Amino acid sequence: MEKKKESILSTVNLVVRLLCLLAVVYFVVRCIDAGSEDDIAIEDTPVVIESIKPIGELYAFTAITEDYAIDNVEKIGWFTRSNYKAVQTLRMQVSYVMDLDSVEYERQEHSDTVVVRLPKLRYIQSAQGGNLLCEVEVPATQFDAASAIRVVEEKIRSKYDTQANRDKAMQHAREALTTFIVQCGLTPKFEDK
Repeated sequence: MEKKKESILSTVNLVVRLLCLLAVVYFVVRCIDAGSEDDIAIEDTPVVIESIKPIGELYAFTAITEDYAIDNVEKIGWFTRSNYKAVQTLRMQVSYVMDLDSVEYERQEHSDTVVVRLPKLRYIQSAQGGNLLCEVEVPATQFDAASAIRVVEEKIRSKYDTQANRDKAMQHAREALTTFIVQCGLTPKFEDK
């Protein structure tokens, strides 16, 4: 009886292994067939590009500059009063930025010409760092650096935010957009908004 049970278990074990092997072979064959290109039909479909336009921001001009302001500070100590100079130095990045989402493109009929209308450039100024130099040591609470910083920022703005620089930045923007439009196979024609 013991041998009969062992023989049945051995036969069942052999059948289970054979079924597992057949299942593995079946799935491998199915995977190879699924990857064959004969079953997949790929047809060319016509593609019409209605519009292409860049998105984001275009930095038409960027410079790093540094300027300073000198302020008179009064120090009051024990029985003494003295004046001295403090220098606020400020390093700034100045840029002219164009919002590319606001650029208008109008394709002229029956030609490869695109009329492009550019928005105004935005002047941006952001601090990159700075320091305070004094003739004598002063606690930060005794010196109002904010007013000196405003003076330096205004000096930098008056030096860089000029009509000549705006015109140069606008020319750079036109050149960058011309490169993009020509790469699309079109010819740009710029007009004022």
